[in-house]
Amino acid sequence: MNKNKRLLLAMVGILIAATMLTSCGATYSASGTNVSKIDELAFIEPKSLMYYFDSPKSGYLDSSLVAASERLITDIITSSRYPFTDPVAADYTGEGASIAKWIDRFSDLESSDIKNLRVPKALTELIKSTGHRYGIVVHAYGYIESNEAYNQEKLEELVGNIIRTVFDEPKRYTAGDQTGNALYTAVIDTQTDRVIYFNSVLSNADHPLSRKNVGNQMKSLLRKFN
Repeated sequence: MNKNKRLLLAMVGILIAATMLTSCGATYSASGTNVSKIDELAFIEPKSLMYYFDSPKSGYLDSSLVAASERLITDIITSSRYPFTDPVAADYTGEGASIAKWIDRFSDLESSDIKNLRVPKALTELIKSTGHRYGIVVHAYGYIESNEAYNQEKLEELVGNIIRTVFDEPKRYTAGDQTGNALYTAVIDTQTDRVIYFNSVLSNADHPLSRKNVGNQMKSLLRKFN
């Protein structure tokens, strides 16, 4: 697990500061590439990983939160004037499972990893099927932690007793919960099967379901296309 992913997960286990900051993680731009000059990119539907923590020792990969995050990102992008196609459906649980596994690695990547990152054949074929050379994918990685879990965690942190496990079960979300969200994007060139542009935005302040918060993050993430 790289420092960016450790940072995001650690947000659940540390005292959140009074002033929340947004920062960038891994970035990359291939030499001689200017993605802002691309006329149109195939927009592959977003892929999210979202967790809900109801206690310091148990977290859940929440399918309802995942679906809500993916819908929100899609709506923000399609309602903006980016040079992207309509969302291209990707079967992340079927033939596109290799695509899902590849995207889920984004939060582990260092900037130095991206130059030699091979793109799954299934993804390049999906982009080509739209008649476009270039495609773009967006990934969200975030969490919601209940206030009860957060307060309990502060006590356990004092004695170094913070352990996490991950289960697949939906949970409720309420105002005042502790939250964090990270966004990643990659532009793929199907002629070279390589990532030619990568950007990321990490935040321990933004709620993953807030249109305002995610919209602001998206502006930073996709600033090359604004």
